[in-house]
Amino acid sequence: MALALTLLSVFTLAGLVLSSLSGWALSHALGGSTSAARHIALAVPTVLFSLFTQSMILFFFIGTGKMLKEAAAKRPDAAGRDYILARVRAFKIKTSALCTFAPLSALATGLLGVTAHTGKTPGWLHLVAAIACVLLHVFAFGREVVAMSATNQLMDEAATLVPPAPGETAEQT
Repeated sequence: MALALTLLSVFTLAGLVLSSLSGWALSHALGGSTSAARHIALAVPTVLFSLFTQSMILFFFIGTGKMLKEAAAKRPDAAGRDYILARVRAFKIKTSALCTFAPLSALATGLLGVTAHTGKTPGWLHLVAAIACVLLHVFAFGREVVAMSATNQLMDEAATLVPPAPGETAEQT
């Protein structure tokens, strides 16, 4: 599942970059090769794809978090339970806000694009929002891929995992 979500995120990033480039070409009228219709035809599905992908990643962490909490509850040692639950909380802290704000940035960028096209807001505002949207998605991609990988590893090891000694971090073990 993590691999599929990673691929969906890569497709989302590609769509964001392509729609950003088509918007830039449209604003600079490079040989008249890019029309507003082409930019919109790229941007609208990309926004929807971002909403879908980030929602699925959020559901991945909700589902795996529930499974890890159940696995922690079955452990006889309190240290193992506490360690697993702390890791689950850390994954959620690193990813929940990104899964929420990345698609919202895409939606806001799209809405600003509509208002820029109709002349209600300046075009530079849509450009700044598009750059911020792409950067936020890239940042989210990095955090989410690492967290999904660590979640899968924790799920594989939850029953037999020996928590680190006090004072050690998970990376030191």
